[in-house]
Amino acid sequence: MSAKTEFILLLSLLPLTLTACVLGAEDAFSFPVYKEAVTPFHSSVDVPPVFSGKGNYGLVALGDTLYHMELRHGRIHGKTAVNGIITALASGPDSKAFVVCANQLVCIDGFSVTASCELTGAGVAVTVCGNDPVVLLEDGSLVLYSGTDLTLLGNYTPENTGVTCIQGFPGIVTTGYSDGRMISLSIPSFSEIAAEKMNGSLIFMAGAGQGNLIFSTDAWNEVAVCSPSDLVIQIMFTFPETPVSAASDSEVTCIYAVCPSMGIQVCLANGEIAWRTKEFGNDPFVVLSTDCETALVTVGNTVTLLLK
Repeated sequence: MSAKTEFILLLSLLPLTLTACVLGAEDAFSFPVYKEAVTPFHSSVDVPPVFSGKGNYGLVALGDTLYHMELRHGRIHGKTAVNGIITALASGPDSKAFVVCANQLVCIDGFSVTASCELTGAGVAVTVCGNDPVVLLEDGSLVLYSGTDLTLLGNYTPENTGVTCIQGFPGIVTTGYSDGRMISLSIPSFSEIAAEKMNGSLIFMAGAGQGNLIFSTDAWNEVAVCSPSDLVIQIMFTFPETPVSAASDSEVTCIYAVCPSMGIQVCLANGEIAWRTKEFGNDPFVVLSTDCETALVTVGNTVTLLLK
C-alpha cells in the first residue's frame, strides 16, 4: 500500500472537524479546538472563569483580583482588586461582572469597582437574572440585588435546605437540590413557576444562552437540556461516564463535558463524540462562548484559550 493511500485512509477515519484541522481549513471547525494561547497565573485558579457580557474578555478570578483576558491572543488587558478572596463570579450585562468575596457582593464595571454591599451570610454562588445578581447564601437562602447599585430587591428562603447550585435567566432563577429536585422561581417575586424531580443528586447546572439550561445528576452519564420555564427535558447528550461539569453554546450544537477519568469530551446533538482530550487532566473548568467560537479551559494555574 502506498504512503498516499495510507494517508487518505487515515483522513477517512478522522471526525470531520479534526480532518479540517489536518488540512488546515480552520473555518470548517464546528467547535473550538485550536490552541491560541496558554496564560499562566501565579497560583491555582479555583473559581470557574466566565466570558464578559460583551464577549470581548475572559474573566478570571484569582485571590483578591479579577483578571480581564482578551480573547484574541490571551493577553491580560487589565485587573481589578477587591477586598477579599473571590469565591464566586458571574458575568452581568455589557461590561459588568459580579463577584462574591468574604461576606461582600461587588459589582465591577469595566476595570473598576462601582458598587459593593454586605451579605447577610457567607455567599457560596452568584448568578445573574437579566440585569440583576442573585446570591446563594450558605444557609440555602437566595438574595436578589439591583444590578445598578446592589440595593436589596428581595430574598427567598426555601422550605427545605439542600440547594447545591443556581442558574439565572431573564426573569427566572433555577435552583438545584442535592435530592434531585429542580425548582424555577420568577424574579423578583420568587414565586414557583416550574418544578421537577430528577433521579440522583444534581451535580451542576449551567446556562446556554437566554433559554437553555444544561445539567446532570450522579445517576446519569448524560447532560440534559431543558427550558428553565418548564424544566421538561428536550434532549440528552450521552458520555462514557457521569460528567462533573459541562458547557454549551446558546444553540446547544455541542456539549463540552468534563469526565472524571476521561478528560474533556465534546458530544454533538447526533450523539457523536467528535473530540476528546486528556491534555487538561481530570478536573478542569471549561466555559464556551454563546456563539461556539471560543472556549476557555482552566486547570491548575493556567488558562488555555481555544479558538474555532
